[in-house]
Amino acid sequence: MSSARDAGFPECSPQDWVWQAPLVPPAVSATIGLLVDRYVGVPILISGTLLAVTAVCWLAAWLSRRSFSHVFLWIAVGLLACLYHHVYRNSFFSWDIGEFAADEPKLVRIRGTIVEEPVTYHAKKTGDPLVAFLRPDSTYGMLEVSSILGQDGWLIATGRTRLIVQGSVDRLHHGDTVEIVGWLQKPSPPANPGQWDRRKHLLDQRLRSEVYVRKSPDAIVTLTEEPQWAVWDWFAQARRWGSGVFGRRLPAEQAALASALLLGETSAMDQEGWERFVRTGVIHVLAISGQHLVILAFFLWLTFRVTGIGRRRGAWIVAVVLIAYALLTGFRPSTARATVTVVVACFALMMRRQTMPANTFALAWLAVIAIGPTDIFSMGCQLAFVQVAVMTWGLSRWFKSEPDAIERLIDASRSRLERGVRTVGKAVLYAYALNLVLGLVSLPLVASRQHIISPIGWVIGPPVILLTSISLLSGFLLLFTDPFGSLLSAPFAFVNRWSLAGCDALVELGERVPFGHLYVPNIPEWWLWCFYFGLLAVLWCKPLWKNLRWSGLACVGWAVVGLSVASWPKGSDELRVTFLAVGHGGCTVLETPDGRVLVYDAGAIRGPEVTRHSIAPFLWSRGHRRIDELFLSHADLDHFNGTTALLERFEVHQVTCTPSFADKRLPGVQRTLSEIERRGIPVRIVQAGDLLHAGEVTLEVLHPPAVGPEGNENTRSMVLFVKHLEHSFLLTGDIEGAGQERLLRLPGHRVDVLMAPHHGSKTANTPALARWAKPQLVVACQGPPRGAEKRELPYDGQGAIYWGTWPHGAVMIHSSKKGLSAATFQTKLHIDLKPPL
Repeated sequence: MSSARDAGFPECSPQDWVWQAPLVPPAVSATIGLLVDRYVGVPILISGTLLAVTAVCWLAAWLSRRSFSHVFLWIAVGLLACLYHHVYRNSFFSWDIGEFAADEPKLVRIRGTIVEEPVTYHAKKTGDPLVAFLRPDSTYGMLEVSSILGQDGWLIATGRTRLIVQGSVDRLHHGDTVEIVGWLQKPSPPANPGQWDRRKHLLDQRLRSEVYVRKSPDAIVTLTEEPQWAVWDWFAQARRWGSGVFGRRLPAEQAALASALLLGETSAMDQEGWERFVRTGVIHVLAISGQHLVILAFFLWLTFRVTGIGRRRGAWIVAVVLIAYALLTGFRPSTARATVTVVVACFALMMRRQTMPANTFALAWLAVIAIGPTDIFSMGCQLAFVQVAVMTWGLSRWFKSEPDAIERLIDASRSRLERGVRTVGKAVLYAYALNLVLGLVSLPLVASRQHIISPIGWVIGPPVILLTSISLLSGFLLLFTDPFGSLLSAPFAFVNRWSLAGCDALVELGERVPFGHLYVPNIPEWWLWCFYFGLLAVLWCKPLWKNLRWSGLACVGWAVVGLSVASWPKGSDELRVTFLAVGHGGCTVLETPDGRVLVYDAGAIRGPEVTRHSIAPFLWSRGHRRIDELFLSHADLDHFNGTTALLERFEVHQVTCTPSFADKRLPGVQRTLSEIERRGIPVRIVQAGDLLHAGEVTLEVLHPPAVGPEGNENTRSMVLFVKHLEHSFLLTGDIEGAGQERLLRLPGHRVDVLMAPHHGSKTANTPALARWAKPQLVVACQGPPRGAEKRELPYDGQGAIYWGTWPHGAVMIHSSKKGLSAATFQTKLHIDLKPPL
């Protein structure tokens, strides 16, 4: 690696050498190639042909010593990246295990090798009043498939599949060859608009199938034990040993944090503990990243100075140790970036050469692309590189101030104590300034992906980083000294325990601060791309960063544009009714022409996380931050247990429920009502005969009456007859039994769209109801059936179409003067129910 002067670069700070760095143009070209294939899609034949032509042109230009030959080389790099990304995500052998999988699960027997150490996630054992059933523990792993049993015997199969085992499986380890009987299927796609695309996420890891193994003693048979000589097995054993040390020497909560912080093992942390770090904006301290490698490198350099090891020899040791630690913790994109950066710095130190930050940055970017071309589209990878760019080319300029001679004289006249206090004060101010700048830079991306803004993170961030840094150092020393006896390692265990306890306490305190975290709707992708391209332009283009004031005003102006677009009233002439796919449960969203948002039920049998997974993402995707009215049809958990999470994420103006809702002696009901009261949200009780208005939309309450009827809570479900123009909808909850009999005694209502009561159950969906309502479309809010038998439905005789949110996904109804139409989100069906008025 030549020095800057030898390379002919101008005499200036290394931070200014951006476009002069030889690896920057190829990195930019590769990025463009990845973006083109990601969002446009280029067939292999086209990209391969163009790559071959460009390579020939480059070779001809290079042999003839043309000055523009490097342009062809850059184009070739971009085409190669485009081709690589396409092959990585779309090219598989015909005998790949993904070819055997379908949307419907099927029972298979497969053989393969465990290629990742299985991780067991322990379900929450304490009783949550909003959870109907406690979930069992689950074990996740990765299986490299070798064969699958067919009708004529074992068939060759290749590729990886995600292994999900019900319960805890301690006997499976990395390297084991196993035979498994389980349910093979494709990863489920998003069932609702705005929902996280799990299938796409797994495809980015070249995974197109999953195998679910139910708890059974014969479901998994180990054919051969793990090979003790495998390098990856050594790392897996080291992680298990390290987690065991923390488990023995630390309390359970601190042991889980230590394993996540030092080893990247997050399985011991429960979901609520993980969410606390997310809500307070300090989740980055638990992700293995540059912070960990810098602290480890600093500790090693300090040790070398004490022991007298030379800088060049120390650089070799640091590089080897950091590479080993990165491999130990999984070599994630953020770790890969930091590892490449530090290793390049060590190599430059060995060669006595000055590094070029832009070259190192580009090399790390290209290394991440080479390892996995889809990694650069993950939020963690993007945040890591953006923050490093800001620290390298932004903070080094903005906070650079050399004291003049007079200031140095004044400082020399101060006492040692005063100088120490001022130094500490400056360090604290710099830490908060750094945290604030990086937080503001990361805010749009985090808000876009996680829909949360955490101002409290700017307050607790520096002390949390300090405590986790202490924990990292003490944790490394604890692991190093534990084999030599508990007496030697006891001080490090003590420091590690209390630093982690302090970190956890600080995060819990930050979570309770009012307005410490706020939820936000979707941020337009075009705004996000323009913001970060503009930020990089300010950092890397000298005319822009020389005029920092104008660049800052431009950023503020662009933020105002984004806020204006997000806050712009979304007028419409249609009523949009969406039956969300939440499994066995219910949530129906009504978006009225005058801009109001009404939600009928918010719950599911799987628990309150239905809001986080399904309801909130849909509302955010529609640009909503408030709910004008929340209707709770009745006091069954699967219809309201997502309410508290909904109140936390959205501004709810009013809650409407039935006369008997508060009378049910269920802890979940009391928990929900207490949260509604704590937030000061008015509660309205409605009964049969009430007429509600939302602009052009009317909602008539058909059931229940003020008292009764007798029976379970289903019989007293709130039934709403919704009317818009000449179109009508009937929302039924779980109405059945005596309640449905009373409903059917009312004058018949011609219904265009009927919600199938009680999730489409046979007892609630009777021929009498079908004759009374005469629907054109029936929508059942249901989960996967327990059996394969097909039920006879009474609506067939009425000529009605029957759609379930499983397997069709969300069902979206549009009512306007243009007519009444319906569509499904997952299966892409569309029908016109009524012509234009």
